Amino acid sequence: MTYIFAAIYDVIYKIGLLCSLPIFGKRLFGRDGKYHDFFQRCGIYDKEIISRVKQKKTIWIHTVSIGELLASLPLIGEISSKFSNYSVIVSCVSRTGRLIAEEKLPEDIIKIFLPFDFSLTVELAMMKLNPEIFISIETEIWPNLFRVLKRKNIPIIVLNGRISQRSFKRYLSVKFLIKRIISSVDLFVMRSRADAERIILLGAEKKKVSVTKSIKFDQAYYLSLSKKSPEIEKFNGPTVVFGSIHRGEEQGVVEIASKIIEKYRDINIVIVPRALDRTNIFNLLEERGLLFERFSSKKTSKFLVVDRYGVLTEFYRICDIAYVGGALVPAGGQNPLEPLAFKKPVIYGKFHWDFEEEWDLILKAEAGFEVNSFDECLEKIEFLLNNPEICSKMGESGYKVIYENKGATAQMLELVENRLISS
Repeated sequence: MTYIFAAIYDVIYKIGLLCSLPIFGKRLFGRDGKYHDFFQRCGIYDKEIISRVKQKKTIWIHTVSIGELLASLPLIGEISSKFSNYSVIVSCVSRTGRLIAEEKLPEDIIKIFLPFDFSLTVELAMMKLNPEIFISIETEIWPNLFRVLKRKNIPIIVLNGRISQRSFKRYLSVKFLIKRIISSVDLFVMRSRADAERIILLGAEKKKVSVTKSIKFDQAYYLSLSKKSPEIEKFNGPTVVFGSIHRGEEQGVVEIASKIIEKYRDINIVIVPRALDRTNIFNLLEERGLLFERFSSKKTSKFLVVDRYGVLTEFYRICDIAYVGGALVPAGGQNPLEPLAFKKPVIYGKFHWDFEEEWDLILKAEAGFEVNSFDECLEKIEFLLNNPEICSKMGESGYKVIYENKGATAQMLELVENRLISS
């Protein structure tokens, strides 16, 4: 990307950032008002981070969303272990992602916020962090960051890359710009042949593109081997979990929950909102007169609403049936593989473009149901409640999908090692 394009992009980015401040200001600057988040986003780091970075060469891994962070935990752990002579830096965009990184990753891994994608802030961050390699999980495109990395001859690798058909159509309309940006990337490791074909059509060189399986299968497999949290006990009676519920799904989920509770007296309901600071679920439940408890209250209840991040997978572990949200509204869907790690059948909506390949495998294995409405979702839940043997069989089939498709982490680790050796 030339300097004139960089200058134009800086102006556009600044306008977009300023316009977003009324909505996202607290998320950018820190809810406690100390503004330490803001300093990191400007490429300014405290003495401890600077000291740790100076001690070793660094590998910088970027994960933009909570889902990407959780999916890449096995890979980050393997990289940290295999390349112990390097410091590993993990960057996030959201404060929630950063908090989960602090909770899930060991202390020796440095956690930061991704700097604002201004020329000056990126230059400053690069001068302080000085990575040997930059790894982006999935397909995050940051024009100035990529430009500066390329100018400094720092290899850029995109791992578990994906481009949905929906995103592909948008990118095609500005292909002349996208091609300039992605030309900086040294290696695209895409999660399917369809994703590989799309990135090539957008301008990536064919020789720079390869295909592995999705690391989300590895994440699910590692979950299946993880120890159960003592914090969350299995309920007495069948349990239905509504996980990662988006705005727009809440009313439908409340309707389903009220009908299930009325019909099945021994049932347990767990609702896990996707964004706790933007959920209306509590008001909707109170309006319906439904008795529920918040997870944070630590009270025993047959109807629980989870008001804490990072525990959804534990509820998938103890449930009997999982509805995975973000797919009955046009949001692209959330990860449908996590319940399969614990041999639980999945019910999913039709708007699942972020997980097309994974969902196709689940459907072929008859490990889940795709529904077009909340009425159909209720119908499938009741079918599974009334047919526990089918429920169990679907869960077993789902776990088989996980087991047969794991292995991406080892492949990606080898690619990172080869790139580090050659750089």
